[in-house]
Amino acid sequence: MMEQMSAALQVAVERESIYRGIELERQKFYERSIRDPLTGLFTRFYMEDTLRRLFEIHDRSGGTPVALAMLDVDHFKRVNDRYGHVRGDEVLCRVAHIIQADARAGDLPVRLGGEEFGLIVVGEPAVDIASVAERLRRKIASTRFQGSFSGLRVTISTGTALRQVGESIAGFIERADLALYQAKNLGRNRVC
Repeated sequence: MMEQMSAALQVAVERESIYRGIELERQKFYERSIRDPLTGLFTRFYMEDTLRRLFEIHDRSGGTPVALAMLDVDHFKRVNDRYGHVRGDEVLCRVAHIIQADARAGDLPVRLGGEEFGLIVVGEPAVDIASVAERLRRKIASTRFQGSFSGLRVTISTGTALRQVGESIAGFIERADLALYQAKNLGRNRVC
């Protein structure tokens, strides 16, 4: 009887070990899917998933503002052409670090792709998203690079949008994107 119980217990322990291993692998895969491997910021996939939940709350209560700042590194192709892609990646990481360091605990800094970033702001500061974006613009513009980057000055153009109750994710992102293009068309290094 003890032998049978021992065998059953061993099978249960092995099964639990397998389940734990699978859960750890699932968690690693999830972490990789929500974090940009270069900058460590959240991905667009995670941003859209988060926006879905935030919009449900916003539509129900109408009282929790949600805003988006879309930031694009101005003339980034010139950085890659002059310094190479490895150094360009360093610039992107530096910009991402500034965005991350400036973000509040409830904000969501995102790498949208290429040289484009986003910052989701929730709560009272969202109402003044242009000021949040302007603060970031100034910090990035005042960043000085050393070594082979000496003399490099990086600026960003930013488009902002404050979410309207009932607005879709696509409509929300599109309004911020249109404001971003307006900033670029007006000469770059500005917030619209």
